[in-house]
Amino acid sequence: MATAPSSEDIEKMDSPIHASVQDENLPVVEPKLSRRGLPLIPQPSDDPFDPLNFASWRKILILLVMCIWTIIGPLNMISVASAFFPISEELHMSLSSVTYLVGAPLLSYGVASLIWVSVGNRFGVRLVFVFTSLATGLFCIWGAVAKSSGSLIAARTLASIFSASPETLGPQAIADVFFLHDRAKCMGLYVLFQASGFAVGSLIGGYITADLGWRWIQWTVSFLSLGSCGLLFLFFPETQYTRQSGNLHHRQPKLVDNFRFWAVSGGGRSKVDSLWKSFCYPFKYLPHPAVIAMTIHFSIMLMATNYMLTSNTFIYTGVYNFDIKQIALTGFAPLIAVWIAIPYCGILNDVVISRLRKRANFLPEWRLMFFVPTCIIGPVGCIVVGVCAQNGSPWIAPLIGEALVMFCFVTANNLTQTYLVDIYEARADATLVVLNGFKNFAAFGISYAVVPWNTSAGYAEPFGVLAALVFVAHIPIFIFWWRGKEIREWSAKHWKEAKPSHHGDAF
Repeated sequence: MATAPSSEDIEKMDSPIHASVQDENLPVVEPKLSRRGLPLIPQPSDDPFDPLNFASWRKILILLVMCIWTIIGPLNMISVASAFFPISEELHMSLSSVTYLVGAPLLSYGVASLIWVSVGNRFGVRLVFVFTSLATGLFCIWGAVAKSSGSLIAARTLASIFSASPETLGPQAIADVFFLHDRAKCMGLYVLFQASGFAVGSLIGGYITADLGWRWIQWTVSFLSLGSCGLLFLFFPETQYTRQSGNLHHRQPKLVDNFRFWAVSGGGRSKVDSLWKSFCYPFKYLPHPAVIAMTIHFSIMLMATNYMLTSNTFIYTGVYNFDIKQIALTGFAPLIAVWIAIPYCGILNDVVISRLRKRANFLPEWRLMFFVPTCIIGPVGCIVVGVCAQNGSPWIAPLIGEALVMFCFVTANNLTQTYLVDIYEARADATLVVLNGFKNFAAFGISYAVVPWNTSAGYAEPFGVLAALVFVAHIPIFIFWWRGKEIREWSAKHWKEAKPSHHGDAF
């Protein structure tokens, strides 16, 4: 029997294939290869219930259904931004308090990840997705008929809690189903849908508000959520998997197996043996340098993006005298940026990584080189938005700035999460709880500053400060690009949770 690699074997661990085929309780075997002749990372088992062995068409279907569910949370959060003024008039809310309709859901969206990861690891991702999509639809119906500001805020906050389930479980599902050479592309598609929810939220919300009234925003999201529930029930099987040492399944999955609610694919031992242990586990990753660095960067990028999108209504109403539909159309600028960013940080990233792997063992830090352009593009975008809005430049100018900021946000969203998935693999969801929780705290806090800061200081100063923060946020990224391997070695010596985990591991 081969022994599990120790922290001193970190040089070999940099190639996950090495640890994957020499894992505990498994014999040393020749690695399985991809179509390009490279070792598959992670190595699939011989179990037909192992999600890595699913047919390609089935993997793609799983990804698409999950992406449809993923877009609903961000769409629900940001879609009311275009309706701030009608909502404030009907429900007698001040313009400062109306931002709670975005801020409270943002906070709950991030914190709820801890709940759904805990439940998912104990009882299965499929169960969580089907249940939460159903609950989201029902809470959105409550929001559609709300008669007071408190009722609407409560309904939107609860809907956001349940729609947060794919925020962290989504990247983990991608790691469980897809190999490393497809990881950035799949994460890119996941981020495309998630970021598109933010980008088109105001576009959809504006037109719905203008033609049907703001309540139909909530009705629309409820229909989408309930439709997603049906798709998830029909086409999303359980994606978690744990190795059953010496007891692999010897039968092919039956049709009925796709509809089972079991903790892991094929049944057997769940990823974690108690709900309390699953709930506490992510806190162990709070001091890990890699988690801290990725969290700082993504939190600041989301904070800047949220401030920009929330300010959008006030900028184009107060400076450019846009009506609701015209404000909605400004959503095309960030949407275009999303569609440009995904090929950059998804497809191109995977191509570069595959070529580098032909020369050397895989290093997760290779992905971080793609942050070099964003350290300039992000700050420039913030400055363009603030200065142009302050000086009343042609309306196209701040939209260009918004597109630049959104490009950097999508890159941060994709690559920070992909990097953590690369180095923590089977336990990535625990690290992503920390990342998503803190980033949403940051976005929640900044949402309350939008109205008073813009009113007292104009637009140039707030966006200038955000530009400086975005630039500084790249420093921890570049530290890891430069010394990430050494930092991971140090972490592996200090925390057992920092040692690499691999496909099929239980906690």
